[in-house]
Amino acid sequence: MSLQKSIEHILNDPQALTALKALGAAASVAALYKLAGYILRELVLVPKLTILRDVEDLHKPRKGPKIPGRAVICGGSVGGMLAAAVCADHFDSVLIVEPEAWANDHGFKIPEKRTYRTTSDGYQAVVQLRTRVMQYFVGNFLQPPSYMALSRLFPNFPELLDYFDLSPTLAVMRINLRYGGIYFEDPHRDADDKKALTLGITREATETLIRRSLRLSRPNVTFKTGTVTRFIREGDRLGGVVVRTEAGEVEEWADFIVDASGPTQLGFTKALSSAGFPVSSDLRVEYNPNMRYGTAIWTLSEHVRVNWPVPGGYELGLILNMTPDPETGESRAFYIANMEGNQMLITTGGWNGARSPHSVAELRTYVKSLYGQENLPDWAWTLLDFLEEHEDECLPFHAEAKVGPLNWIRWHQAKSLPPNFVAIGDAIMKLNPVYGETTSSQSRCFSLT
Repeated sequence: MSLQKSIEHILNDPQALTALKALGAAASVAALYKLAGYILRELVLVPKLTILRDVEDLHKPRKGPKIPGRAVICGGSVGGMLAAAVCADHFDSVLIVEPEAWANDHGFKIPEKRTYRTTSDGYQAVVQLRTRVMQYFVGNFLQPPSYMALSRLFPNFPELLDYFDLSPTLAVMRINLRYGGIYFEDPHRDADDKKALTLGITREATETLIRRSLRLSRPNVTFKTGTVTRFIREGDRLGGVVVRTEAGEVEEWADFIVDASGPTQLGFTKALSSAGFPVSSDLRVEYNPNMRYGTAIWTLSEHVRVNWPVPGGYELGLILNMTPDPETGESRAFYIANMEGNQMLITTGGWNGARSPHSVAELRTYVKSLYGQENLPDWAWTLLDFLEEHEDECLPFHAEAKVGPLNWIRWHQAKSLPPNFVAIGDAIMKLNPVYGETTSSQSRCFSLT
């Protein structure tokens, strides 16, 4: 039957014509459904709930000259340095006040050697040069929005990754998920989406990378060693800060002040109130998860990496992760990750004061006691046996972390705040580290601000 006769047959057949109309209506509904979903996602949800649109505005040239004046950043860790990079694009000058002299003097390069000590409990720890950062040797998996923001802020970012030999840590993360023993296959295993790049490095490398990027790209940013103790009021605004240094107290003038003081939460605790801008204690809500965790940091020699007993061989990134599920009564976590510099991190711990193991033998006992351990692949136990064989050779050190009360300061409810003040990062919210969102939250914060 020819095409023309087929069309005539359908048009003359009431049942076929009705079916054709129904098919057309269904196709129209499906098309409208997809169109509505696209509009909702692209025009409402993405701009309102993510920073993906805001990131595109980072490091854009100003239409006019820079704002005459100086921004002062109270704190020189990740949030403070990112805030400084943004402010440097808009203000004539930026001053970062960082309490730790080592960070200002040596924090733009990764130390070649570490000094170790033996704790009273008999395990090896490191003499930490960056004393004010609890998670300095723990992994930072910088999620795609973080990498997008860093790449926009620092055009030379890829070159610096090469400089620190961190380029191999950049990849599209693929995670094989298993819930209650049921394996969920990744539907996008063959995809290579550049917008999904994740950077898996330690906090040490993260800080060093950002600090060096900032120094090289923003000549109008200066660093001062000291602690901001209070703010100075000037009319209805802030006019500066008081900095305590080794030589005594000095005043630094400021046209814009960023509270990046971290858990100290300087603006909330005392600085604003002492300057005549009272802050209600009711703005802060908090809870204590009674959380602690420990990380064993291994340095793997070449022959250990060559004989790595994991399917696919030795690769950088997250190898194994067991996240606690409170509904099962399990409050402890366990993960293994390979990071830069031939380092491997084994992290354990959780809520309710969980104690971390300090040897592979203790680790095996710990893992066997976890809810759901029976679903671990066989190679996980083979890996533990392999690591135990090389434990004396690799001589890992341990970094312990006790998480204090977590809180959220609802600055949006504050009254009579000075117009030239903003808080970022932990000065707004101390997140539960179980989700590893700290650096990503910093990216969201400075992008939206």
